[in-house]
Amino acid sequence: MLSVQGLSSSALSRDQVELLGNMACTLEGPVIEGSDSLILEKLKTCSGLSEVQSYPSRQLRLSRGEKVQRQDPSTWERKTLEELENLPLYFTRDIWDKISFSVKKRFLKRFMPRLRKKKTQKKKLKALFKTMRPTRSKRGAGCTVGNITQLTVNDDSFPFGYDAAQFDLCLDLPVLRDNLDSICEKVDDDDLQRVAFPSGVSDQEVQMLGSVSRVASLDDISKWNVTQIDTLAALMKTEDGTWDSAQSKEIITKYLNSSGSSLGSTELNIIDSNLCSLDTSTLRTISSDSIRNANPLNVGSCSTEQKKIFYEIANTSFSDQRGNPTSFYNLMSPYLGNLRT
Repeated sequence: MLSVQGLSSSALSRDQVELLGNMACTLEGPVIEGSDSLILEKLKTCSGLSEVQSYPSRQLRLSRGEKVQRQDPSTWERKTLEELENLPLYFTRDIWDKISFSVKKRFLKRFMPRLRKKKTQKKKLKALFKTMRPTRSKRGAGCTVGNITQLTVNDDSFPFGYDAAQFDLCLDLPVLRDNLDSICEKVDDDDLQRVAFPSGVSDQEVQMLGSVSRVASLDDISKWNVTQIDTLAALMKTEDGTWDSAQSKEIITKYLNSSGSSLGSTELNIIDSNLCSLDTSTLRTISSDSIRNANPLNVGSCSTEQKKIFYEIANTSFSDQRGNPTSFYNLMSPYLGNLRT
């Protein structure tokens, strides 16, 4: 049941939906299903919807002007999907399976550039491609979807239509090498990323990997060249996903083992919370100047021993501020841990 702004109902009238405004984005699935179709117009503007706010295609209603009608997704055209704005991002496979392949492909040519321009979260793009993924092709059938060329990669709907098997069969290594940047930018499906993942890549190529890098094994990472600060920065972008501790440690260690590299203030700002993946012996090499010149670091996930090291270095870094208790506390605050009062 809903109880907000004086409303108490599991099925909202048009006036009630209008009254809610942007608060419609907080409604639960059953309320959405039972409410006036104006709810769709409100949901279009939501920045994100939860799983329980998705609803099956048989209950999805499309509002056009004053006429509200139930529609079978198999009758939808590209324009129909475009009128729903952000909602297709949250469709279930049940809905996508009923929409024709050609309509989906034409729709994605416009939808995907818009999502990427808005910097839509990678996890949402992954979920979208997972629900739209075609059924698995028969083994031994060869490349049946079409060989992947530069023209294929440049299509804004790419890689729609390929499952992992077809992606592997249709993507030749020279094409992958020549179009690595574009392929890594567009391939959000986990299984396809594993196929697209190259080994033994240079610094410049590593910088292009984006979220594809997150499917790398420790053996893959060991073959990378991570000698430039730009490469380290590219790999540490949080929007491309998280690293597990072993992966993060391998990447940072490879960088530090390159000539002249250290954990300076620039490196600390780039690595931030991934510093917790490093051995205490490595953390002890951080200078007080580096901590002083770096942004406040997120060491919340570090072990007690690691936090103690950061505290000791920071205590030295900001010792000249002890005469100003407020300033000293603010500077030390990120490194106090359980000592904070």
